[in-house]
Amino acid sequence: MKISEENLSEFSSDVETLHATPITVLQDIPSPISFLREYVALSKPVLIKNAFPKISLDDLVRGNDGLILHVDVSPDGHADTIRVVDGEKAFVMPQTREMKFVEFVKGLRMQQKHQKKDVLDCDENGLKKVNYQKSEPQIEEPNHMDEEEDVLYYSRQNDCLRCELPELMDYFPPSVPFVDEALDLKPDAINLWIGNERSVSSMHKDHYENIMGVLCGEKIFTVCPPSDALYLRESNFPSGSFQKDSNGKWKVVQEIIPDDQGNEERQKTRWMESNVEKLLPPSSNDEINKYIEQNPLLKYAHPMRIRVSAGDLLYLPSLWYHRVTQTKETVAVNYWYDMRFDSPQWCAFNLYQHIKK
Repeated sequence: MKISEENLSEFSSDVETLHATPITVLQDIPSPISFLREYVALSKPVLIKNAFPKISLDDLVRGNDGLILHVDVSPDGHADTIRVVDGEKAFVMPQTREMKFVEFVKGLRMQQKHQKKDVLDCDENGLKKVNYQKSEPQIEEPNHMDEEEDVLYYSRQNDCLRCELPELMDYFPPSVPFVDEALDLKPDAINLWIGNERSVSSMHKDHYENIMGVLCGEKIFTVCPPSDALYLRESNFPSGSFQKDSNGKWKVVQEIIPDDQGNEERQKTRWMESNVEKLLPPSSNDEINKYIEQNPLLKYAHPMRIRVSAGDLLYLPSLWYHRVTQTKETVAVNYWYDMRFDSPQWCAFNLYQHIKK
């Protein structure tokens, strides 16, 4: 199936009307039936003010400083993203290091003081230029940090609060009651996020109904509705992960897997390449137009930003694309509830991904 420019334009206008900006902001927690009817059923984000506890990072560390965290580390704070490695585009994951909680916080605060960036050593998206590791890498010892190059981000997405850090669960609600009742579910995962303005989660989608609560700091979400799959370039990329070589330089180690015949082949990951941040301020009109010339379909996309402050809850429906960063030191918890795969939204999303433009 192929869709014309005229049809794309009409469809984009319909979506713009459906998902008007700014998003709805509530001052009170909605009833379960209202939340289900007005937001979940319509796949509509909503921000709820003063609906979550406020806790500082120091409050969490106090008495828990010896806890071991598995921390994501990268040279520029951009992990799980598409970047150019030795002239080819690749999906690159962060290095994972074990660190004591107190050492992680020390390193996190240290990196805020060292935001030096050599623009000559970065690509057009501000990502550090790197090369593939040619031999077996030397992995950095836990707790060792290069204060100029190592950017830390605690961003585990494996139900880390219940599985890895149960000692911290007493600080957070075990679920979100009005969401539990609306969906008739309990959270499938509860994840902890700790980072600052240098750490970024690149744009992606989740097959979960996502409830994000910010305990301190501020998160910035850049989001696009699922229908923007028509315009956002998703492809399969060879994948690898960051490590440091024997000279302490960042390299990318290719991910190799056996094929059906037992031969080695490169693992590939499907990820989004388009950078919709370039469609929003502070980009100038000239910069936006130039990027759209290079990526014509993005003129139909619907990116918008959502600021989530301490004490706020954000509901981000399943399959919504989102990029996330912080404006300062930020602690947040998100609750993942299983999405419905027997829904019109899921059928429509599959169609968006297969339509040829």
